[in-house]
Amino acid sequence: MMVIKPLSVHILFLFLYVANGLYEDQVGKFDWRQSYVGEIKFSTIDTDATTKRVYVATKSNVVASMTIDTGDIVWRQILEKGPDGNIQLLHPTKSKIITVSGTNIIKVRGWDVKDGHLNLEWSIEAENVLYWFVFNGLLHKVYTSDNIISVDTYYLETGTKGKSTYTYPVHWFTGYDRCALSTGSLACLSVSGELSIVTLTKATKDQLIVNEHSENIKAIPGSPIPAFIIKNNNIKKIVFIKDNKAYTQTLSRGASPFIYTYMADRHILLQVSSPAQNTIVTEGAILEDSTLIESLSSKESINLLKIVNPSISSAFCGRSKANTVNCVLLITTDDQTLMLLKLPGSIKWHREESLTNIVSVEMVDLPVSDIEAAIEKEFGNKDSFLDHDVSTSPFSMFVRRLHSQSQQIYNILTTVLGLVDSPSKTVGNKNNLVRDQFGLHKIIVAVTSAGKVFGIDNLNGEILWSVLLNDIGEFYVNTLGDAPIVPMYLQRNSKHLSYPPMCTLLLKNKKSGNTVIFTFNPINGESQNKVKELPYRVVQAVPLSVLNTESIRCLILFDSTNIAHLYPDNNPLSSKPSPVYIYTANPINGVLQGFNVNVPISGKSLTSNEVWKIQFSKPTQVIAIGSKEAIEHVHSQGRVMSDRSVLYKYINPNMVAILTLAPDTTHKSVLTLHLLDTVSGIIVYSVVHKRATYPIHLVHSENWLLCSYYNDKNRRTEIASYELYDGNQMSNSTEFSSVGGSLIPPIVEKQAYIFPGFLQAMKPTITEKGITSKHILMATTSGHLLEMPWAFLDPRRPLGEPKEEGAIPYIPELPTPTESMINYNKTLMRVNGIYTAPSSLESTCLVFVHGLDLFYTRVAPSKTFDVLKEDFDYLVIIIVTTVLLISAYVTKNLASQKALKQAWK
Repeated sequence: MMVIKPLSVHILFLFLYVANGLYEDQVGKFDWRQSYVGEIKFSTIDTDATTKRVYVATKSNVVASMTIDTGDIVWRQILEKGPDGNIQLLHPTKSKIITVSGTNIIKVRGWDVKDGHLNLEWSIEAENVLYWFVFNGLLHKVYTSDNIISVDTYYLETGTKGKSTYTYPVHWFTGYDRCALSTGSLACLSVSGELSIVTLTKATKDQLIVNEHSENIKAIPGSPIPAFIIKNNNIKKIVFIKDNKAYTQTLSRGASPFIYTYMADRHILLQVSSPAQNTIVTEGAILEDSTLIESLSSKESINLLKIVNPSISSAFCGRSKANTVNCVLLITTDDQTLMLLKLPGSIKWHREESLTNIVSVEMVDLPVSDIEAAIEKEFGNKDSFLDHDVSTSPFSMFVRRLHSQSQQIYNILTTVLGLVDSPSKTVGNKNNLVRDQFGLHKIIVAVTSAGKVFGIDNLNGEILWSVLLNDIGEFYVNTLGDAPIVPMYLQRNSKHLSYPPMCTLLLKNKKSGNTVIFTFNPINGESQNKVKELPYRVVQAVPLSVLNTESIRCLILFDSTNIAHLYPDNNPLSSKPSPVYIYTANPINGVLQGFNVNVPISGKSLTSNEVWKIQFSKPTQVIAIGSKEAIEHVHSQGRVMSDRSVLYKYINPNMVAILTLAPDTTHKSVLTLHLLDTVSGIIVYSVVHKRATYPIHLVHSENWLLCSYYNDKNRRTEIASYELYDGNQMSNSTEFSSVGGSLIPPIVEKQAYIFPGFLQAMKPTITEKGITSKHILMATTSGHLLEMPWAFLDPRRPLGEPKEEGAIPYIPELPTPTESMINYNKTLMRVNGIYTAPSSLESTCLVFVHGLDLFYTRVAPSKTFDVLKEDFDYLVIIIVTTVLLISAYVTKNLASQKALKQAWK
């Protein structure tokens, strides 16, 4: 019997670990990931020499630790989604970070400060809780019951209830929104605006009355003494308690205060403000006597960073070797920017945490280089998309040819001599944002719920520019989920060399509610006074199929009074468009309406007529509408069967999928899928799913649909697959018409599959010509991004032996192989959406995933059939080609000599 020695076992495991990487040379080559934590809610700074960390709790229910020097995330823990994971308290100790989260079921957790491991956890049931705070190592719960305010205590480590329970009369309590808690003291405003303060950490019911009238009150975060901010007539004052006495000081205009313990009996009052978007002003003084500290007072201008209403989340101060006071400030802004400011000094780092809440995404092609633009203009004519004032005379074209070729020679010489970097080395640089050969280099334009627009380089994730929308307008709100909606349209891309690219956002005025149009250049984020407020509210916007004389794809804006408008309307259209059909859907009352809009070539006086109307019975709600991508192409019109016959696809460009959800006394909830023709208003197909509930996702592409839902009966995620066919003969052999007679109902193939997990988002791949096979990208709650081939979701998978070539026998469970996880070990948490865009390569699709993590990659569903492999032997092919050319030339000469000799015979 062979005995394996311990050393051999260790060597074997060592080799196994080395072989753990799959395609390791490809890791990070075409993809990148950025991790975020979200908008800061609580924070604390630990300046211990061994750690130097910043601990934060966010509104995204995240607890994280970041380094002070760089702001990188050391560890991150994600709590439950929604109210169950709402963090109400963050308290640091020497070895743990204590968090209190939840609503009715309160969970108290302790996280290790070094690695974020969970060291303790206990829970209690609690209702009507107002505040949580820690005092003398005990957790205090402040709640209302029977017209009194009670305070219970718990031991942090065990959750055992303490002996002391304090109760206070409630006559001075005027509501949660008019009270604030700071360091165990509760301050409330009376109806007349008078401030009353009581300490909740002792049984005595002594009450301090402050003769300062105010409109609202807010506690200063992290203050070592009870301190509050009151505001009256745009004047901010600070009220702090010391030695059972209340003191009041007036704050600087627009400043955000923070109090830090400087010595045992003295405190530092820090104030930060931003008089301009690129300027930050700090002030530091002794709180008790207002003595100014010069080392903490500074004014700094930052060119690349826009600062909006900064506030201090946490701070730490100490003395340097020169006996000066130094402070480290963690600052947050209204646009959810997180930055660390060192005083005296400057901003050490900043993070754009608003990127965790992206609500709209668009990928924009970069413009061509100056050389390529000059070459294009050489062949310009008045009928092209170039400048209309480009002269096409022979002499002008000859001059342009000389200029462009001289510029090419200059660039070649400077690159060869090493005076400038080659374009391949500087790709991704802000100074060289030009289109590459295969259209892989683009700009990701992302709009966040914080009112900020970003331009991101898709090759490395670098933020190129940002624009604030705070002073322009606010977002539309989804009435179902209270999520912001930001319609974004690319009205002119970068292919039109005469004009800059043009992107448009639809916002609304905060006061009137009318629509505000914001137009900007998606390449650099610049907007030259292109903010226009309309005298109406837009409910639907549809881009036209034709361009106007300035190469702009105009928008048809449909207002709340069912009147259509054209934007912009200052230039006529290049040709008269066909009638446009617009539909609107009200998710609350379940009303769908279809309209016919006639657009004249002048762009003036649009007419609209109601064509159809559908009313779903109450309380049915429209929860999702799935339409095909406007840029999607269908390459094949049919599917070849085993007997060589063709099963033609039912491709209706006017069809949309509508999901409705209604409560049911028997089945709890009923999910219904309707396929609606938006031109005629005819429901082509309808199917019902009983006991189906959230999370629900819908995908519509070509002639098939996918609908994922949670089956409440079987307690699992199911994906229903539908595929529509015309039959053996095409009903639209020339062109499809929704009004050319009665619609022939399609043949619907349907099947259901079981997905082993929970889905957060679903999106199909898309390519330029539609030749490449379709894959479905699925983001799971476990952090994986799964690439599922359509063949596994095909509803025509046979139950028995396959009768079609390449068909996979039907199995209810969908496979999730690890090699199909395109994000490998880069976990993606809380995915909000997946965006796909085609490249100039037919085989390649660009993928952008956004959520708590941003992830970008490329996928090739049919492999890179149009690209040579990296290990392609160029030397061999060159040698073979050269030999063939020489052989052909020699053979030609020999053949000619032989023919000449034969002619002389």
